[in-house]
Amino acid sequence: MNPKKIPVYFSFRIYLISLLLFLMLVFPISLIMLFKYGPYWIEERGIPKSLEQYNDLPQKIAADTLTQAMTDSLSIVLNNENKQAVGWTLEPSNQEINFGNAVGLLFRMMLVSLLLGFAFNYPFQRCFKLKRKAKIPGDKLILFCRKWLLYVPVINSFILAFSFGVALIYMGFQVFDPGIESAASRQFYRQFFFISVFASFLSVFFMFFWFRFRVRFKYLEHVFDSVSLYKSPLNKSKNHLVRHLWVNSIMTTLLPLTIVTFYLSFSISTIQTSIKSKPSPEQTEVLFGKYLQIIEDTDMLLGANLFYVNAIDSLLMFVGIFSGMMISIIYLFFFVNWTNKSIIIPIEEMLQKMRETDKSELGQLAVVRTTDEIGELAVGYNEMAARITTNIRQLKQTTEANQRFVPQQFMQLLGKQDITEVTLGDQIQKEMTVLFVDIKSFTSLSEQMSPKANFDFLNAYLKHMEPIIRKHNGFIDKFIGDSIMALFDEKPEHALAAAIEMQECLRTFNSELIARAMKPIETGTGIHTGSLMLGMVGGEGRMEGTVISDAVNLASRIEGLTRLFGENIILSETTLNRLENPAKYQLKYLDEVKVKGRIKAVKIYALNFNKPLKI
Repeated sequence: MNPKKIPVYFSFRIYLISLLLFLMLVFPISLIMLFKYGPYWIEERGIPKSLEQYNDLPQKIAADTLTQAMTDSLSIVLNNENKQAVGWTLEPSNQEINFGNAVGLLFRMMLVSLLLGFAFNYPFQRCFKLKRKAKIPGDKLILFCRKWLLYVPVINSFILAFSFGVALIYMGFQVFDPGIESAASRQFYRQFFFISVFASFLSVFFMFFWFRFRVRFKYLEHVFDSVSLYKSPLNKSKNHLVRHLWVNSIMTTLLPLTIVTFYLSFSISTIQTSIKSKPSPEQTEVLFGKYLQIIEDTDMLLGANLFYVNAIDSLLMFVGIFSGMMISIIYLFFFVNWTNKSIIIPIEEMLQKMRETDKSELGQLAVVRTTDEIGELAVGYNEMAARITTNIRQLKQTTEANQRFVPQQFMQLLGKQDITEVTLGDQIQKEMTVLFVDIKSFTSLSEQMSPKANFDFLNAYLKHMEPIIRKHNGFIDKFIGDSIMALFDEKPEHALAAAIEMQECLRTFNSELIARAMKPIETGTGIHTGSLMLGMVGGEGRMEGTVISDAVNLASRIEGLTRLFGENIILSETTLNRLENPAKYQLKYLDEVKVKGRIKAVKIYALNFNKPLKI
């Protein structure tokens, strides 16, 4: 799996969309409410419905020029003498000025939240920008991001909530001022305040969940590179998955209903407010319709705080419901997407890790992103993966240890992948070259050393010889005291090359012995090629791999002849005949001998490795 692409760290768009949601919730409905309460303000201020009813107006309005009429009327409104003459004014009251200041403060605090959010999130943006450019961020920047990344949702939500809170607290003091004389203004101010509180809560809530999703599923693994990513956070309380599902259900089901109900509560008019005097029969019939036939006392019903929905209320209701639907769709899209990915992403990561068997231990672990059941599943998977990795490591170490006793080539010749597949009686017949090498006069040499010195001496000697055999595609079948029995299953040339290099290595080893004031040693090597049986012998409680053949005995006897003929390397005629190019070796015929245990005689040859080879 390729490394994840470094994501873009963004915060401005989250702030911007959250503030736009706030404006969409507040101002469309507020504009309709301004239109709704307009007649009440006109009535309270005593503004005439038609300026033509006043005979003392100093100018005439041209009937054919609407623009001129509007200009003349505006000049009348702005003329102080005329305003005093007609008894009405458009000068704003102190309460209106204070409310306007509160709304202005709300906008300024929204701008402050953007600036504070930019200041806090800038280090994270810089860190991810450097990472995307394949640059290494500074240590201080990395430490800052690691320290505060997990608190990004809370801090950003607090910044927005603080900005809203300052403005709304100030607005609250203004709208709940008992000195507001206008009933319409008082009702409008308070409804605007409650809508703003409701919208600010939804905006802060929206911002928190958006930042939390980004931190958990986009940024986490690109900031933290420690093992703590793969463990359950101990300092966090457990959060059940059902809570996330409840939140998602509330935001996608109850939120639309709540918004609609909230706006419906502002979309009604009481009969007492609209009709202060006793309604006419026609008005009563419009209000109660056919139910008027069963109503005996109309005055009693008019005093029962009944309400109705007029045309403006319907418009207000329509705008509110439409805004609520748009906001609900936005919330539905984001929350369903977040909930879906918060479940799918961790599971897909664990499935991907299960398929990656060639990764390192940390590469097989899944990032623990949450503290709910999905997070517990990731923790459980990591614990299981760690145990499996440990078991595999131990099994590998055991296998490597077993290969020191039963070579891998031995099992491969038997057609087995590892030692667990080997059973008693497994065997194979194959033509191979057998090499025996033994230290001459080792018995007299060992008598001069202690048992520990004997072990140390043999281990030092074998440490030089064993790698040479492996280097030339052979493997050691067994050690017999100071003797080495090795097998070569491919070419006899491999055995001869190993024998020559072992003699050359012996010179280095003797130099070390002389440096320690010890006598140098001499070895003899016997080589024979023939058919042999290779397999497992023993019992159920103890078995080992071995080779059974006359070729093994003959190779051992030939090695013994090195002392008799004073040679270091002797090979049989059979091995000579199996060589692809015998002429490149310096060989000399020794004799035809009859070794112990064999009826037939065998011709033997000595390999003079001191002379230049025609290789």
